[in-house]
Amino acid sequence: MPFAAHAFSILDGYVYGFALQETTMPLGTEAETAAMARMMLARFPVDDYPHLAELTIEHILRPGYDYAAEFEYGLDLILDGLERALASPGP
Repeated sequence: MPFAAHAFSILDGYVYGFALQETTMPLGTEAETAAMARMMLARFPVDDYPHLAELTIEHILRPGYDYAAEFEYGLDLILDGLERALASPGP
């Protein structure tokens, strides 16, 4: 499959998935985000998922957390990876 097709598929999946999460998750206000985070913590064993617990406690529950700001960070990671893949010789 050509590189452009892979790149389009990756970008399409990321943008679509992020938009879907934003429209279906109650993350409009800090109070809604905190309520959702507390609900998540109550539904999984923290000892079994320490990294998810850390993300929830150390980031999502902190004042000023903005899920939408994660989009640009993730997009930059994808674009950097695509740039490296394009520059490297491969099959």
